[in-house]
Amino acid sequence: METTKICMYCAKRLSGRADKKFCNSYCRSTHHNDLLGNKTNYMRQINYLLQKNRRILATVFATVENKKAVPVNELYLKGFSVNHFTHQLKTSKENHYIYCYDYGYKMVGKSHVLIVQDCN
Repeated sequence: METTKICMYCAKRLSGRADKKFCNSYCRSTHHNDLLGNKTNYMRQINYLLQKNRRILATVFATVENKKAVPVNELYLKGFSVNHFTHQLKTSKENHYIYCYDYGYKMVGKSHVLIVQDCN
């Protein structure tokens, strides 16, 4: 007795290889996008915010002369999100740096930040 195989996405009847699961590449990719879409989209959104923060830090870092502290509002006006960062570093001098990949910052007073680049 032979069983009729159907496409896992559109339910069309399949012909061809015995292990075939989808009738075409559109159905295959759409099926997998539906399965993984929400998880992947969440990670994509977080990574976008991290990259945006890094881009803002890099832009401001490149424009600051003598690596002076800049008003934190300058970052906020460009769309910086303090809630999204890759890691933190506490130095032996009790300085607390927050990083987005290779660019970091530390608070200087209540309204300024000192931006640094880690060249490792």
